[in-house]
Amino acid sequence: MEGWIPTKRLLKITEFADKFCGNIEPLHRYIYLYFDRVLRVSMTDGCAVADLFFSKEFFPFEKVYKIPIQHLKGLLRGLKEEENPLVRMLALEEGLKIELENMTLNIESENVEKPEFNMNNSILFSTVSLKDFIDKLDFCSVQSMEGDLINFVSNNHDFISYTYGYNMNTYSYFGKSKIAFSRGIPYVTIRHLIKSLSLISDEKINLYLNENSIFIKGKGINIKICGAINPANNNINLNLNIKPFESQEINLKDLRKILNKIYTSLPSNSKVFLIFGNNSYILAKDKNTTITWKINMKFKYKYLLEINPRKLRSLFSRLKDNVIIELNDKIVLIKDNQKFLKIHVKEFSK
Repeated sequence: MEGWIPTKRLLKITEFADKFCGNIEPLHRYIYLYFDRVLRVSMTDGCAVADLFFSKEFFPFEKVYKIPIQHLKGLLRGLKEEENPLVRMLALEEGLKIELENMTLNIESENVEKPEFNMNNSILFSTVSLKDFIDKLDFCSVQSMEGDLINFVSNNHDFISYTYGYNMNTYSYFGKSKIAFSRGIPYVTIRHLIKSLSLISDEKINLYLNENSIFIKGKGINIKICGAINPANNNINLNLNIKPFESQEINLKDLRKILNKIYTSLPSNSKVFLIFGNNSYILAKDKNTTITWKINMKFKYKYLLEINPRKLRSLFSRLKDNVIIELNDKIVLIKDNQKFLKIHVKEFSK
């Protein structure tokens, strides 16, 4: 069967797939083209599966065609959309043929199945702003690394995500949830979601849950996200009342500048300490060298924090300039609306 696909749509699908599937595992860098009342595409990064509307303007066919993302990127590279508004696509028994300008992409037929996707028995638990969802997901996950899980929890009707590492906890509050649940989602998949969802123009998305997966549903797009269940995480709640010894509003601009200098001038394994007190400063040690940077902040007591400057730099870049800081002998809590950073105190003195 033959059809003509808008070049703009093929460009968007290819860009989305490139972000969604990632570059780590070549095994997953494919889109799966199929027909189900309309032309649709499916893709996976090995955990999450996305299923997208492609086009209404195509004749029905029965096969599933597996197309390498890299080949599509090559086909579309340097293309001027106004000169080539449509792409000719032929779905044949022997394979799929895509024609554009002076290039033809032939995909031989294989006995392939698209990544499994169904939303059976799923329940809507929240509707959120897409922009807000991406922003908070980015903040909560940025300090993590490959192999880590980003935790999603709904307890007492609060829907949050959180992570822990490098003496720090990060929390993001998404809103209210109609049901209680706990899921741990791989860090790599979270980063793929952040990058690919940033290409979507929807204002809001709906979030669903069944016994196996979390689902994201938008206009013409459905995403299933795998997740490990951890019942113990249901005890987490967002009541971050640390009973502070002192609290004030601070500006992060100077701290960001210092962390940028540390990032440039010191190895990643250098010992770095953040000291809040009557005289606040950052101290870094690298072999036989000690460097200190003064901070224009004053506190009644003295709090010493051992930090990972690169991770803290990434987190601070995702917070507003003016934030609230609360401190006690165990925790320093930094609050920016519905984003929270807890740093554990190494030493405390009055």
